[in-house]
Amino acid sequence: MQQLTKCIHFYIGCQTNKGQLIGVKGNSLFIESMDGKLVENHEIQNVGICLFLHLRQLDDLTREESNDLIKKGFNIGRPKGYSFAPEGFLYLLNLNVDLFGLIKAGYAKQLKSRLEQNSDRGDYKAQA
Repeated sequence: MQQLTKCIHFYIGCQTNKGQLIGVKGNSLFIESMDGKLVENHEIQNVGICLFLHLRQLDDLTREESNDLIKKGFNIGRPKGYSFAPEGFLYLLNLNVDLFGLIKAGYAKQLKSRLEQNSDRGDYKAQA
């Protein structure tokens, strides 16, 4: 849970199974309903139980997104792995890419890849 509290604010604007995350204050998350008519307060302790962020995996980027990321600052190095320039980091957050292992930790559901979305007429859907 400590990992989540340190990084949840980076995902303001991403979709959840309850609507769009529009704010974080203390242990409260503010979620705008899918129809945009209601803002609900959810406790951060519910993330991974009844509330899930909808995020993408880094390897689900399209070729165009990957090319944009390289231009913005992305390096692969061994043995330490990936490194990002600040602009690249912000670009990935804007794409709702899981940079903190939230999918693996059970706090988020993986969005379908862009190819799967196109076959579903562009709708974002989280994989169960």
